[in-house]
Parts: sequence; C-alpha cells; structure tokens
Amino acid sequence: MKRLWMKSLTGQWIALLLLSLVFSQLVFLAIYRDEQLRTVSLLRRDEFVSRSGSVARLLDAAGPDLHDDIVKAASTSAVRFWLAAGPESDPLTWQKQALERMMEASRPPPPGSLELQGGLKWEALPVDEWRGGSPATLLHLEKWNGFGLTTRIHDGVWLHSVYAKPGPVTGPPGSYYVSMGITAAALCLVTALIANRVGRPLRRLTEAAEKLGRGEETEPLPEEGADDIRRTATAFNRMQSRIRRYVEDRTGIMAAISHDLRTPITSLRLQAEFVTDDETRDKLVSTLDEMKAITEASLAFAREEASAGVTRTVDLHALLESQCEDLQLLGWKVEFSGDEPLPWRCRPDALRRAARNVIENAVRYGGVARVSTRTAAGMLEILVDDDGPGIPAQDMERVFTPFVRLEESRNRSTGGTGLGLPIARSILRNHGGDLILENRQGGGLRAVMQLPGA
Repeated sequence: MKRLWMKSLTGQWIALLLLSLVFSQLVFLAIYRDEQLRTVSLLRRDEFVSRSGSVARLLDAAGPDLHDDIVKAASTSAVRFWLAAGPESDPLTWQKQALERMMEASRPPPPGSLELQGGLKWEALPVDEWRGGSPATLLHLEKWNGFGLTTRIHDGVWLHSVYAKPGPVTGPPGSYYVSMGITAAALCLVTALIANRVGRPLRRLTEAAEKLGRGEETEPLPEEGADDIRRTATAFNRMQSRIRRYVEDRTGIMAAISHDLRTPITSLRLQAEFVTDDETRDKLVSTLDEMKAITEASLAFAREEASAGVTRTVDLHALLESQCEDLQLLGWKVEFSGDEPLPWRCRPDALRRAARNVIENAVRYGGVARVSTRTAAGMLEILVDDDGPGIPAQDMERVFTPFVRLEESRNRSTGGTGLGLPIARSILRNHGGDLILENRQGGGLRAVMQLPGA
C-alpha cells in the first residue's frame, strides 16, 4: 500500500508538499534561532550593563559601610557583584573569581556548566552605553551566555559583576508546532482535492485507452476541466473516432471486394464446366473453388469484424467447453480440462471464432487438440496442445501471414485457406492479447492464446 500510495499522483504531490514545508520550516527555524540568539544576547547585555551602572552609581553615592549590603542585595542567582582592591587584567583569572562567586549563589549553576574560556579580551564600553561614573570594561562570555564587567568607584575600590545563564536557548513555543501541523493538514487536504481533480480525468483516459486497446466500444470522454486536460480528452476522442472510421473503412472495403469477387468466380466456374479437356477442366474448377473458399473466408471475417459484439463478462471455461463439445460431435478429437467457473471480460462471439480456428488447426495438423487454461504474469492463457510434428523455428511468424500455408498440397481439406491463424491472432490482439506458437519438448505444438488481465 505504501508503494502504491507513493506511486499515485496524490501521494507524490503530498510528499513533495510536505518535504517543501519541512525544508522551509527548517530554514525558518535556523534563521529564527540565530535571530533569537542575537536578540536575546543584546537584551541581556543591555540589562546587565544598565543594572551594573545603577549599582556603581549607588555605591558612589553611599558610604563605604553600606557597600557590602548594597552588593549583597543587588546580587541574584544569575548576576553576582563583588568588590576588589583593583581590576583584574587577565580574563582567565577573572573567570575563576567569577565562577567562585556564581557557586556562592542560592541556586548555583550545575557543576561543569560554566567552562573557562581562553582567548578573551576586555573591551571598553562606549560612553553613550555606560551610565556609571568611571569608565568600564566588558568581557563577552559566550559559553556562559553572559558577560563580565569591571569599573572603578570612589576611594580606589573596584566593582566586579558577572552575568551567566548557562543552557540552550529555548525553541519556538508549542503554539508554533500546532500551527505548523494545522498548516500541513490544510495543505494536504487542498493538495488531495487538486490531485483528485486532475487525476479523475486521467483515470478516465486510462480506462478508455485500455478499453480501446482491447477493441471495446467506449463512450467519448467528457471534454471538461483545465485546458490541458480538456485538450487531451479532445485529442483522444478525435483519435478514437479516426481509428474506428479507419477500421470500418478497411473492413468495408474487404467485405465489398470479397462480395464482388463471388459473381465473376461463379461465372468462371460455370464456363469451366464447358471445357472439353477433363484434366484442364478439373484444374480450373479446383483453382476456382479455392478462390471461392478464400473469398468466403474473407467475407465471413469481415462480417464478424463489423459485428464483433459488445464486451461482457462470460464464463470462459463454459465457452471453451461448449466449443469443444460442438467439435466432438463432428468427430474431431478434442479434449478440454477445466471445471471451476472462470469469469472473464471479452467479446464472446469473436473469441469463440478465434478458439475454433486454433483448435481446428491443431486437429488438422496434429491429430488431436487438448485445451486448458492457466494464468501467468497477469495474463490468462488458453493452451491448445497437439501431437503433430510442430513448426520449424523460422516459420513460427510466417504462418500468421494471410494465405500462407505450410502444407504445400492444393487440397483444401488438408491445407485450408491460410486465414485461420491470422484471423485468430487479429481477434486476440483486438482483445489486447496475442497468439503465440511454441514447439513442446517431446513433440507437438502448443498454441498459447493470451488475454489481458481482468
């Protein structure tokens, strides 16, 4: 089912749409996360610098006896302040001091979450950003998601402050994923509706083409929908009409020729009866009788092609069995094996003629015809085996040429007209199948009448 779903137009469109949606959202999340990190970092910096400036001004205004209380009151679990006798120029040494202060908080960060980072440098804060009394320097602590700051207050005391918020930045809110799920469901629904609107005419076209390939009568396709679909339906209807007209014209011409030939052949036969030389008369009569048989066979085939009948479901085993029984009543050695009903869609009259031609050919050249059925590779195969000498490999296709007979005698009772197998193959191909001949191991010929799957 998964493979069939992915092979369908709807499944492929939905898969491509969802892949596009996922890709676009991944790009959006990458941009969103980068922008979020930058924005959060700027906000944290501004808040930290502003808070440190406020504490520095407060310390400048208060007496030295209040400094410890002010520093203690201003410190939180994320921001720590402390006083020192001077600045610390080495960033790595300053980080160690800051780490000790962070671990003294009421809720210290998890052990190992704050790693020391080398290669850092202090940078002076611009005057328009720093609101403290004395100049300040800032240290970016990327691994801590924070900053460090030092500034001088009165009496040679230095204020040190650190901000650290270890841990990843939170992702989009849950509502984002809910919104994306609703969007994906809506897009899938719209895609399924569009694919169904496009796929329905294509399915009708496929079914009509399959029926046309089997020689079935099909109604013209409705010429509706988008311009491309409508033009395709119009072209198919035009092609179907042309094919039908071509077949009808060809069949009509063949029927007319066969019908018109009967009169001169009959006239020539009557005139041949007045030939006095017996040997010459017999040759003329034999040739004219052969021409008449060919003409009658061609006319019969043309009539059956013109009235092939509608396609319907029949019990194929019952059809073949009745065909074999009719030939058995004529004294022919015909055997049939097959008990279970076998419903199959075909044109019964045409298929009955094809089966009769093949069976008669097997009895005429092989002495017996054994008829059976089997299914292989989605095709139904009607097997007709005989006990004859078979056919040379180089003549396997030549026997399907009209009026070609491998039996070289001029006796119509043994050689036929050379139209039986060509007519049978034509009927089977009009059903979408074929007729194949193959020599059996151990002797005998097998005729395989193939019909497409139901």
